[in-house]
Amino acid sequence: MALFDLFRKSEWEKLKAYPPDVQQDIAYLVALDSLIKTAVANTIHRTFRTQHTSHTNVSSILGKVLTDQIMAREMHLAILTTGIGKELSTIRWSYLPPFRAVSCLGILAMCEFRNAEQIAVQNDLKHSGYSSDPDEARTQILVLMANTKSVEDLDQVRAFDEGVFRDFWVGLRKMVFTDLQLSASSEPLGLSRAIKERFERLSGPRKEILLLLAEALSRKKPNADTKPEAPKVAPAPFNREQSQKEHPFKYVPYPKLIQVMNGLSPRIMQIFQELSIDNYELRRVVGAKDVVPDAILKAMVAFDANIAAYCIVVAAVLKSEPGFIGCGVWKKLNEAFEKGNMAQFGLAAEVKANGMLGDAKINLEIDDPRRSSLAFNLLLEIRRAPTNYTETTGDDQERVRVLLAGTMILQHVLNHPRYGKALLPYVIKSFTSLSPVLNEIKNGELFTWSEQEKLSV
Repeated sequence: MALFDLFRKSEWEKLKAYPPDVQQDIAYLVALDSLIKTAVANTIHRTFRTQHTSHTNVSSILGKVLTDQIMAREMHLAILTTGIGKELSTIRWSYLPPFRAVSCLGILAMCEFRNAEQIAVQNDLKHSGYSSDPDEARTQILVLMANTKSVEDLDQVRAFDEGVFRDFWVGLRKMVFTDLQLSASSEPLGLSRAIKERFERLSGPRKEILLLLAEALSRKKPNADTKPEAPKVAPAPFNREQSQKEHPFKYVPYPKLIQVMNGLSPRIMQIFQELSIDNYELRRVVGAKDVVPDAILKAMVAFDANIAAYCIVVAAVLKSEPGFIGCGVWKKLNEAFEKGNMAQFGLAAEVKANGMLGDAKINLEIDDPRRSSLAFNLLLEIRRAPTNYTETTGDDQERVRVLLAGTMILQHVLNHPRYGKALLPYVIKSFTSLSPVLNEIKNGELFTWSEQEKLSV
């Protein structure tokens, strides 16, 4: 009877039988596989749904080619192939060497996209047909796109690359190999409900691949392919003066930064109200449909104020602490922002899916998995905005536009010839007003992370 029950076990139950650290490595792979697929599809859709219409006819054709599902799969494979050997070291793998992670993700992608869900074939990314060199792989994708529509004018293809595609490609690679690691590592540990849902959506062969990998990992010593872990040395006593001088914002009490963010939001809301945009003009500026209730517009403005407050605070900290992203204080700030706006993220995803603001409706069925990913995609855009702001060169208008890229309404107001000129100095002034407050916080009492965990908002 026990043997019969063993054969009846589901793949999920089999996965749960492995040691917790093996389960965690597989959970990271399942999360990354899903996040990358969503990021590729959504970034293509967001970029070329809105941009290809503003370029030449050939550029428009090439942009539309990318929105095809088959081409999105090729993009997925090409991006992963450029990461062969690249270490995904932000994630704390227990058994899987960080430089093997992309190859494992590639096996899942090749099995699904290239080899018709077969295991007994060459599922290695080396057989994807794309170069591991990013520039060569980008060129291969461009050639494939041009061939698909029989575009022979190489000058037009080059113009499309220089005008749109190159920046899109660079941004997508950064998202896949940098941003999504942070997203995966910040998810609940273990075989969570989200991991189970993603795992159950996988085909039988891909589940089997993960189980084979779990079996192989369970027979290895932790981090067998990496250098042996150095003996742990007792941490040096916390040196407040040295920390204050070198990296103060990694040790400031996180509740104080949350208070700054929460205090800035109503001020931004007041700034918006001082612009005195009447209802008709606001609807015209943001492209709101007639069916959009005033209550939703008001909710989106309030959400925008929260987004802008988060982005301004993080960007202001990054000016003096470039290593702020990823530290414990940053994670707590993110947690407070996300939990405090959970309902608004859901509303924003619904607004995007229904086309209630801005461009035409995103044609998604009610059960399309991409529908639920719209909120996550928006969150990624918001998280990237402060870093992009600090790295962008240009005038204040361009930098603030980057900073507000994740907002639903304020980014459109900023582009308005009249209201944008009034909004811009307010945003710049917000940074100036935060300086004394942030200086007071970083010059005040600092805490180790063990002490931070005892704090509460």
